[in-house]
Amino acid sequence: MHDTPLALHLAWLKPLLIGAGVLLGTITTLALWFALAQPVKVMPRVRTMPAFLLTDQDGRPVGDAELRGRMVLLGFSYTRCGAGCAELNRRLQDVRAGLATAGLLGSQIAFATISLDPAHDTPDVLRAYAAQTGADLTSWAFLTGAPEEIKGLAGGELGIYYEKPAADGSMIHDQEVLLIDEKGILRARYTPKDLTMDRLNRDLGLLGQERNSSGVMRQVYEVSHLFLCYPD
Repeated sequence: MHDTPLALHLAWLKPLLIGAGVLLGTITTLALWFALAQPVKVMPRVRTMPAFLLTDQDGRPVGDAELRGRMVLLGFSYTRCGAGCAELNRRLQDVRAGLATAGLLGSQIAFATISLDPAHDTPDVLRAYAAQTGADLTSWAFLTGAPEEIKGLAGGELGIYYEKPAADGSMIHDQEVLLIDEKGILRARYTPKDLTMDRLNRDLGLLGQERNSSGVMRQVYEVSHLFLCYPD
């Protein structure tokens, strides 16, 4: 007795259904495992840095491309920010010293600060400020530009709130430092309270582990991004 066309069709379809069921079960198991166990932690890929072109303390053009190739701690401030920025400046100096001690400063990570008061902070003013604060310009760039450029980049694209300077030169502004990876992707935002060597060491360690992964582990890291396995 010959099989009917329907029986033949079902016989052909059965292995596919079994295979699909096994695949779905595997995916579901992996999803639950990642959701509950979170075996690998990753730093979030917040966004790619927008294109920009600013000017540094020496009058040289510096764009987003120049910041790639090594990680960057990108801050936002202004030279007339005195006591209001004291805590942020102290934290920056502390982590800079820690990175230098670890042999990471310059070779793997650099600093950049964008002025939120570009009308006042010309390249000459920025250079004098760098000298006053003892900043090493081989690993720290101070950037300025046209007010509308700064507003579009800092205030628009990166969400840094700031107001126009008051008559005495003071300014209300967000105090944040961004961690940009070597590919130009924003990976973390720090307030002055968050910016410690312990926190930075943890985050740089996670980035290094992901960067150095290969083969199956590379896929594990991608799945960890999919399931938002971020550090607390």
